[in-house]
Amino acid sequence: MEEHAEYEKTLDQAESGKHRLALASVRQRLTEAPEDAEALNDAGVLLHCLKCSDEALEHLEKARALAPDSPEVVWNLVETYLAAGKPNQAEPLFDAMEAMGILSADVMNRTANAFLNNNDIPSAVSTLRRSLQLSPEQEILKPMIEILESSKG
Repeated sequence: MEEHAEYEKTLDQAESGKHRLALASVRQRLTEAPEDAEALNDAGVLLHCLKCSDEALEHLEKARALAPDSPEVVWNLVETYLAAGKPNQAEPLFDAMEAMGILSADVMNRTANAFLNNNDIPSAVSTLRRSLQLSPEQEILKPMIEILESSKG
């Protein structure tokens, strides 16, 4: 019970913006339980907040390997991939997100934008098409897709 209360204190620190302090506590937890998917996820999120994307991804990928059905872990992994400019690693997680009920047009559109930032027009178009299938009310996507397809030429 004391261990849970201590971890709650760590989460409170994180929520109040004390990311480095919270990360130190989470790292302590990981020395005691290196296979704790929740702690790995929390470390990944804190590292992401501290702009340490590569290290965040290491923790989140390990958390996903330990808890592949965790919507929270998958969501955090996708967000970190996008922040790191790695849409090609985020996009393959869409099927899992859809199965979990957490796939949104917003995350797909941000992924498409990241593909565009990487000059990967075919992947951006494919992602926008999937976004449009999920949320057909996004009328603005139709002309965007047409423009992108015509620019491939």
